[in-house]
Amino acid sequence: MKIVPVLRTSYRSLSHHQPTNQPTKPPTNQTTNQPTTKPPPSDHKSKPKKKNKRIPEKKNNTENRKPIKNEKNQIMKSNVWLRLVWYDYQLQWDEADYGGIGVLRLPPDKVWKPDIVLFNNADGNYEVRYKSNVLIYPTGEVLWVPPAIYQSSCTIDVTYFPFDQQTCIMKFGSWTFNGDQVSLALYNNKNFVDLSDYWKSGTWDIIEVPAYLNVYEGDSNHPTETDITFYIIIRRKTLFYTVNLILPTVLISFLCVLVFYLPAEAGEKVTLGISILLSLVVFLLLVSKILPPTSLVLPLIAKYLLFTFIMNTVSILVTVIIINWNFRGPRTHRMPMYIRSIFLHYLPAFLFMKRPRKTRLRWMMEMPGMSMPAHPHPSYGSPAELPKHISAIGGKQSKMEVMELSDLHHPNCKINRKVNSGGELGLGDGCRRESESSDSILLSPEASKATEAVEFIAEHLRNEDLYIQTREDWKYVAMVIDRLQLYIFFIVTTAGTVGILMDAPHIFEYVDQDRIIEIYRGK
Repeated sequence: MKIVPVLRTSYRSLSHHQPTNQPTKPPTNQTTNQPTTKPPPSDHKSKPKKKNKRIPEKKNNTENRKPIKNEKNQIMKSNVWLRLVWYDYQLQWDEADYGGIGVLRLPPDKVWKPDIVLFNNADGNYEVRYKSNVLIYPTGEVLWVPPAIYQSSCTIDVTYFPFDQQTCIMKFGSWTFNGDQVSLALYNNKNFVDLSDYWKSGTWDIIEVPAYLNVYEGDSNHPTETDITFYIIIRRKTLFYTVNLILPTVLISFLCVLVFYLPAEAGEKVTLGISILLSLVVFLLLVSKILPPTSLVLPLIAKYLLFTFIMNTVSILVTVIIINWNFRGPRTHRMPMYIRSIFLHYLPAFLFMKRPRKTRLRWMMEMPGMSMPAHPHPSYGSPAELPKHISAIGGKQSKMEVMELSDLHHPNCKINRKVNSGGELGLGDGCRRESESSDSILLSPEASKATEAVEFIAEHLRNEDLYIQTREDWKYVAMVIDRLQLYIFFIVTTAGTVGILMDAPHIFEYVDQDRIIEIYRGK
């Protein structure tokens, strides 16, 4: 005899099949047209058998509730209607002999029923708990549709989380009978789960629900084994995780770029970087609480968080170097020529940075009657030159830049400034000899001492300006590195965001859930 299980699984209906002209659900414990004489008795403790016959059982799984997946424990909870149909020749009768009785409704413990169980259950409950009535028809056909809540183990593939697609199985079969004793078959050869009563889930979309009959041929030592496996292919709805996880992480990753736009003098660059680092740690902990503790693959969102975490750590290290260079001075560091050439000339032009042409120095002296020279100063911070002209400010008054005060006593002297190897200014020999001669002839000893004091003050101011200028050069080098890192981190962050998040295969695919439910609706 042959027994055919018809299974209905808990995503709403897999396949709701029933005998012709019979009600969809088994009614309660009532009978149609009470008989005056009972039908033939049957032993509910023994399997009905005929010589050289197997019990056929039809199985169908109807899902009438949405699936609930526990990703942390890798468990799928399903509310299903399990439809089992088999034939028992001992329960046949002639309706005319028994008052036209067309169906009997009996408790399941009064008749024999196959021990169909869920092999991959996760809670230890192999059988259904609610024992609904069994429907028996005159032809010997027995219909049992018990509702059940199954918890089945389902291995979670977190490679593309939260844009992932999971495949869970529900494997049913007889626990004690082999395929030679009880053969399984799909009801009406419909190899899918009936979704007629499926309730849409707010977390998952059903993609496919195929069913397969597996027959394992035996030999002289091993009997034939059969089982029916239902595949539940579901895809995660991404709106919740996109709004609450993906977008905040993307925004935080681009905040790392803004660290290089913050001025070093603000003193908050490292503080901002560490604050972003702490927020990323919070998101990493959140993801670890959602997903199972598996070491097989690294989830997509974890890859992106790790990428952002590394970028933020590197930005903090680079920021520390930038701040160190920003506060360097001539008393502690001497700027090499290659740094001066690269970071003060080539990189600023490449990064479209333009340094201010002039900066007003503290030790400029106001001199009346001076005018702006015809050729402007080339650029501020030139490595071998100091300002050589007098800038006119505010009408008649003007300012004379670095010039020894002794020159002011000799208006007829031709100024011939030279730059010595140490980067200091000197006067021409003729002018200096004239100055020395004039000092010895025209100036009294008191005036000569006063002139030397003034020259000492001028030299001190000149050295102080050189110190300030060197400090400004280091600050400008730090600003150039900041701008360079801003561009580099923006490009790398954008490329990493697109490359990692767009790696998911189903990120832009739309799931028409109504159409899928209609396809797998039992007719």
